[in-house]
Amino acid sequence: WHRTHVICFAASYAVAWLAELVRWLKPTWKPLRWLMLGCTAAGLLAHTLFLAARWTPNAGQGRSLLWLAWIVAFLGLYGAMHYKRVAWTLFVLPVVLALVGLASGWWGEHGLPEATGPADRWLITAHVALLVLGGVGVCVSFIASVMYLVQAWRLRHKQPLGEGLRLLSLERLERMIRHGVAWAFPLWTAGVVMGMILLWQREELTWWDPKVVSGALLIVVFALLLDLRYRQHERGRRFAWGAILAFVLLLVALSIETFAPSWHRFGGGS
Repeated sequence: WHRTHVICFAASYAVAWLAELVRWLKPTWKPLRWLMLGCTAAGLLAHTLFLAARWTPNAGQGRSLLWLAWIVAFLGLYGAMHYKRVAWTLFVLPVVLALVGLASGWWGEHGLPEATGPADRWLITAHVALLVLGGVGVCVSFIASVMYLVQAWRLRHKQPLGEGLRLLSLERLERMIRHGVAWAFPLWTAGVVMGMILLWQREELTWWDPKVVSGALLIVVFALLLDLRYRQHERGRRFAWGAILAFVLLLVALSIETFAPSWHRFGGGS
């Protein structure tokens, strides 16, 4: 287990994505589906062993991002098995690879702040877990949004939907976007609130730290998206583009210390 490396499951996911890409370019090549499923399952197994072998309380952002990638990969494998005729993993696996690549840059850096007591330890755990679960909703909304825009483009250009690349209907994709945002908003907000409580107790961070500001900005985007959907009854491409913006801000919030000075030890600090 301890010899399992990031490259093991990253390579498996990459091969699975290439197999899925070729499968939709060459629909007559039936074995490619089984190759895609096998490589995705192998990557998920290696991914699981990697996380199980490195279950430490202070692994920091690298482990948290890998947990987020693991959940998205699991949803990708489930979707590939459930939606047999839909190019599900073609859109899911690039997100998984992006998260794994982002996580690999922090593995071995400083971990989470040291807990001073049971209550402090609980706050740190809840803070990280809620942000990861909120990130799952953002990733699902992003994947559904990209699929929505592709499907809308095909309809606008009057391409036959029963041939070549097969996607879910616009109605189902819109529901996935809406449910993903509705899932992410309370979880991410609760995670940020937990972080603010920790921030109040410590002097390591300021309220204007780039990571703190980016996390709060994502809450504002969630609120605007829900306002567009439920108060202004906005549907379609604008809502999809808003979900894509939320995903971009999620990546910024998780990686902002790579290009902005931040003392947030969760990501390693600068």
